[in-house]
Amino acid sequence: MDFYAQGLKLSAAGEHARAIEAFERALGANPSDGRVLFALGNTARALGMGQAAENFFRQVLLAEPGRTEALVNLASLLRQLDRHGEAEALLRPALEHNRADADLLLALGNTRREQGALDDALSLYREALVCRPGFLAALVNLADMLAEGGHEDEALALYDQALKAGNNAATAQARLNRAVLHLARGNFKDGWRDYAARIQVPGKVPQADHGLKRWSGESLKKTRLLVTTEQGVGDHLMFASVLPSLIARAEAEGGKIILECEKRLTPLFARSFPSVICHDWELEQRHDGARSHYGWLKKIGGANAFIEMGSLPRTLRKSREDFPAPHRYLVPDAAEAQSWREAFAELPRPLTGICWRSGLSGGARSLAYAPLELWAAFIRDLKGSVVVVQYGAQDAEIAALEAFSGRKLVVPQGIDQKQELDRATALISVLDCVVSAPTAVSWLAAGQGLATFKLQHALSWTTFGSDREAFGPSAKLLLAKTPAAWPEVFAKTKAEIDAL
Repeated sequence: MDFYAQGLKLSAAGEHARAIEAFERALGANPSDGRVLFALGNTARALGMGQAAENFFRQVLLAEPGRTEALVNLASLLRQLDRHGEAEALLRPALEHNRADADLLLALGNTRREQGALDDALSLYREALVCRPGFLAALVNLADMLAEGGHEDEALALYDQALKAGNNAATAQARLNRAVLHLARGNFKDGWRDYAARIQVPGKVPQADHGLKRWSGESLKKTRLLVTTEQGVGDHLMFASVLPSLIARAEAEGGKIILECEKRLTPLFARSFPSVICHDWELEQRHDGARSHYGWLKKIGGANAFIEMGSLPRTLRKSREDFPAPHRYLVPDAAEAQSWREAFAELPRPLTGICWRSGLSGGARSLAYAPLELWAAFIRDLKGSVVVVQYGAQDAEIAALEAFSGRKLVVPQGIDQKQELDRATALISVLDCVVSAPTAVSWLAAGQGLATFKLQHALSWTTFGSDREAFGPSAKLLLAKTPAAWPEVFAKTKAEIDAL
């Protein structure tokens, strides 16, 4: 039996553990087989076994020092582990021997981009396209960077070039990225059209077993409409902004809304949208991808149509004028809010909540967040009290902020702000304002109409070309287009808070 071929088949099907068994049997017959070692590296990485994956890739490179795919995959793994210097040191010598290798140029460009060396990254992407015209990944990455840098027309032309390959899974991410640019420019028609491509992006939307037809905006008369979850918590909270319009339409036309909720949000949404049937999201993580199950639908009377929550704006938010302002759509638990009000009663006001990162970091995500020392400099001179609303805050982070700023932070006790989102919402409701990185916390605040200052590095499509979050207009965006701009952004934020 060809155990290598069997392993490839199993890995392609997502059965990585069984694939490793097959590859190990193949390796037993030929311990130095580079094909098998490379496949083992990829499979180990898919299973989150970073050290094992690194070892396998390095074994491949010992035997074949110039093997591009091993160099690229190892560099990608090192970037994922925040070892960018090692990734760069791996790639540069390889490029000295083969400067015309577009894959190596792309890999080094990605590395330099995540290191903040943006001009270098742009040059490397352009060079990759000279070596391989039409290189999809380089086109999209270059377009993304140009869009973030304000060169929107050039970026749009590159997205259009990338999409000449057609509308398929390979180009879905490019189409989704183009959607972001269209929407950031206030082009709702083309933006929402392209935003539908997210459904084609592998791993973006779970497979569903409800078997329902997709709602496309027709009358809701006699319709039980299932609104499905597909996004992370932050997007779930943001798109919930559209639910009041959908609910009003359903009530006017004789329909009913059934809302699938991320479990941590179910109590909050049930209180905020009392006429809606809320049910926990039943998600299964399988070897071949995530699946959403809907056996519960029949027990509550069923549904005869569905729509993803992220698809609602295409029907209900066709222009800037369709977004209500002001807009308060999240309702905190009154008793829980009162308990936090009492807990904070003796603190000097104003109460400013801070959240400096998401729960995920590393690689490109690290560029989205201001350095901790700049947060410390910001809070040093803030009036009142600074309350930590960072979920998953590490003791070392708190200690560093206090040491650098010279002030004591208020760290809420007896609450897991990541898991207890309903309680966290109530906590945030008693603050005077929140300053946050682009995280779910900013939406918990803005959804309640709280003065929110969102500090962001990347292009924000959800403002549609303004400085306000359209879905939660009490949130103001302060954009740092380059890392050097963070101090100015913090200064503007402090001035905004002082003016409240």
